[in-house]
Amino acid sequence: MKKIKECIVGKKSSFGIKLFIVLFIFIFSIKANAQEKNISGKITDISGAPLSEVTVTVKETKATASSDKEGNYIIQASPRQTLVFSFLGMKNQSVAVKNQTSINIKLEEEETKQKDIEQVVIIGYGTKKKSDVISSVVKVKAEDLTKVATSDIGEMLRGKAAGVQVTLANGAPGSSSNIQIRGQRSISGGNNPIVIVDGVRVGSINDVNANDIESMEVLKDAAAQSIYGARASNGVILITTKRGKDGKARVSYSGFSGFQTINRNFDIYSGDEFVQLKREAFRTNNNGVYRPDAEIFSALELESLQSGKYIDWEKLVLRTGETQNHALNISSGNDKFSIFSSLNYINTKGVIPNSDYNKTGVRINVDQKINNWIKIGFNTSFQFSEANNPNTDNVILSSITTSPLGRVYNDDGSLRLLPGGFAENKNPLIDLYETTNFVQNRNDILNAFLDITPFTGFRYRLNASRRSWNYKRKSYNTTKSISGIANNGLGSGSIQFQDETEWQIENIFTYNFNLAEKNHFGATVVQSISQTKNNNFQNASQNIPNDILGINGLESALLNTPTISEYKRGIVSAVGRLEYDYDGKYYFTIAGRMDGSTVFGKNNKWAFFPSANLGWNVHKENFMQNLKQINNLKLRFSYGSVGNEAISPGLSQSVADQSNYVIGGTQVSGYIPGPTLPNPNLKWETSTTFNSAVDLGLFKDRITTTVEYYITRTKNLLVQEQLDQSSGYTNRWSNIGEVENKGFEATLNADVIRKKDFKFKIGLSFTKNQNKIISLYGRDANGDGIEDDDVLNKRFIGQPINVYYQYQVAGIFQQGEDIVNSAQPLAMPGDIKLRDINGDGVINDKDRVITSQTPDWYGSLNVGLEYKGFDLSADFYTVQGIIKDNPFLYGYTEGGSLRGIKNGIKQDYWTPENPGGNFPRPSEGNDPSNIYNMGLQDASYFRLQNLTFGYSFTKDTISKIGLTNLRIFLTGSNLFTITDYQSYSPEKTPKDYPEAVTVVAGIKLGF
Repeated sequence: MKKIKECIVGKKSSFGIKLFIVLFIFIFSIKANAQEKNISGKITDISGAPLSEVTVTVKETKATASSDKEGNYIIQASPRQTLVFSFLGMKNQSVAVKNQTSINIKLEEEETKQKDIEQVVIIGYGTKKKSDVISSVVKVKAEDLTKVATSDIGEMLRGKAAGVQVTLANGAPGSSSNIQIRGQRSISGGNNPIVIVDGVRVGSINDVNANDIESMEVLKDAAAQSIYGARASNGVILITTKRGKDGKARVSYSGFSGFQTINRNFDIYSGDEFVQLKREAFRTNNNGVYRPDAEIFSALELESLQSGKYIDWEKLVLRTGETQNHALNISSGNDKFSIFSSLNYINTKGVIPNSDYNKTGVRINVDQKINNWIKIGFNTSFQFSEANNPNTDNVILSSITTSPLGRVYNDDGSLRLLPGGFAENKNPLIDLYETTNFVQNRNDILNAFLDITPFTGFRYRLNASRRSWNYKRKSYNTTKSISGIANNGLGSGSIQFQDETEWQIENIFTYNFNLAEKNHFGATVVQSISQTKNNNFQNASQNIPNDILGINGLESALLNTPTISEYKRGIVSAVGRLEYDYDGKYYFTIAGRMDGSTVFGKNNKWAFFPSANLGWNVHKENFMQNLKQINNLKLRFSYGSVGNEAISPGLSQSVADQSNYVIGGTQVSGYIPGPTLPNPNLKWETSTTFNSAVDLGLFKDRITTTVEYYITRTKNLLVQEQLDQSSGYTNRWSNIGEVENKGFEATLNADVIRKKDFKFKIGLSFTKNQNKIISLYGRDANGDGIEDDDVLNKRFIGQPINVYYQYQVAGIFQQGEDIVNSAQPLAMPGDIKLRDINGDGVINDKDRVITSQTPDWYGSLNVGLEYKGFDLSADFYTVQGIIKDNPFLYGYTEGGSLRGIKNGIKQDYWTPENPGGNFPRPSEGNDPSNIYNMGLQDASYFRLQNLTFGYSFTKDTISKIGLTNLRIFLTGSNLFTITDYQSYSPEKTPKDYPEAVTVVAGIKLGF
């Protein structure tokens, strides 16, 4: 009984203890709740603007609140708790309550990490993480493009990607550069890459505003290109434009303004030097005796000679140019709708008077989410440009070659036609002010799309686009122009109206799925159809009696010659791609594309282009885990084919030429068979490429490098073949021969210093490409078992596509030299000595030398420094081992033949008193023998392509004036070039529009 009682007492005691604990917790809880208090405040962005609907949460509880339109909020919390403020597009912010009752918050915009952006790479019909890319794709940062102060995106791309060679097409305002990816592989079928903007093929890389670009990728190998099939044989440039982002509206402005000048790598003869050149030229034709000045100079020239007042034509023809570029972007959106819009204006006044360029561009990109699985949108852009470019090539040519002796103006102030009194030297200023060449361009692009994702992994996209281009040109030579004066005071000119419309419809199906977690599959199927229509009308007008209406008065011309042309071409395609990777280590992709084109013969309109590639992320293997220094090591291999159809429609068919007949005394028009023999078997030119590469990343990508080797064979070359005229035809388009392109590319990027307030990085790229002709027509006329070369067109088996074929200069014959017993027994002292290559004592075709026009290699060096808010970047570019022909070293029209009639590039010419001269003796009567062979020059160069210095203000500073970012900068482009090639640019002859040196100051801001 006692034990039972003790147990009962024990139980009561245990119960009491438990009850006490429960009561304690309850009382403590009441006390804690009693400590909760109202916390209030205001939420704004960094500029002070109120933010509504910001979520305020008490951490680790379900208590929440939202801010109102003025950004005010109120919520209950205890001192020991923490408030979390979150808003889409802004960085989350946590604040401990403690003893505060009022907490004001400034939320900063969420900054997408640049590294995350760089990890996403755009490929054909899709995107991939950089670590999953196994084909040759190069990503170019948008901010690296816009550093260059130019309106030409091609020029912005120069030196930014290995294997991509950019050369100057024309230095005139508004011109475009030539872009070539991995060398030339076609003889006549075109070598330009296609440019695709937001899935739509555009006519030119400049059909997009550089400030609208979000990303740019260059597809270089066949595995990457093959999914674009027919149009991808020369590479693909993919451009993705910016889109609206969730969050409040964002406005950004970027603009610069500055000046342009030119550098030249040559001197022309000064007044005194030209006088002496002319004396020497006449001396040669006078048995080595100087003739009196009065016999060789006109009265006007003697006037200059005696007064010492010479004409500086370059000073009169060239000026300091001006350039400005302004871009305004507006972006906004929410989880259902987003919009991006931009406005861009470019104005450039060239270094040649009356040459200028204006361009206005507008873009609107819209995305509308209907529900969780349907999305629609459209991308539209409009560009309009105007360019004035008078007869600049002739003006520049004349500024170099016109004699500095004489007078520019008549006594009444008008321009003198013949400044020196000789017909060979006309005043270049006349054409500068009496000729016009006005061009208008309009580009419209409309792309609408529908995205449907009914279940996880599957996506259908309908892509429909229309692109239209309109071109208008009006050129006019007044009655006072040089040609007008030569034509008895009658004007001339031409007009051209050209338009092109292209539409395209694509159905794109993609499905991505996993099996057993580590097996990742992706399938893409595309059906595409496109058509291009082009119309062209030109009218050349001669003998216009007056300048009252200019070219608009062509009705009054005594002779009008119209030319009308039209063509239509189309492509139908079907594409398939299957991708597989195992655990992010092993990758395999196969793809194929079937294309049908209207430009080929009826027997060969269709072609199939397959590709396959392999990848191995070696660094993910177990045996690599102990090598902590290596964070990335990938091997890539690809093999595939792409086609080229870049020829005009109708070349496989018979053509007829217009011919006039007189019937019954009346002229009538008829048609006769054309000179081209039809070829119904004309087919695709096909390029097949093997590509191998290794990607390496060290020390958490502090150092990254990529090395690639490729070899491309292009067969069935599209070439216009010359025929025996006895057949009744002179030529035929055929598929012949084979060309090989092989190359080596390497890039290296290093973050030498990577600290919070100081960063230093460098980048290097190297590209070496060689092409050679493997086969041509398959002919062996002499039966020696070796295929014949095409000497007439300078095409040689085993040699590059483009070569020079001429004699080599060995020097200048000297007095006392045994000329009679040389290979040129009729030569005289001061004449050009040619190299006797085979040593047979005779100069003939066997002594001609083949010289490649392809550079040995080209590369770039990029340096970047950042210190707190300051940044400095420098881009260097070089091309080495390239030979170019310079007609200014030998041509009569270019002043290179040393006849003392025209001025020209200054040379050290031979005279009896100057036997060390390396150019022949001047001669007034005829061009020096063999001077044509003096034209080849080393055009290698090293250039400071871009130099930029900028400062970005801190957010704390600019938030006071309502800005989210502010940067000012100073940029110089093409600042200096080191080269031996005598021209304004090592890529063009001196008569071409000079490549400008540009210096601008600019600002970028956002709010």
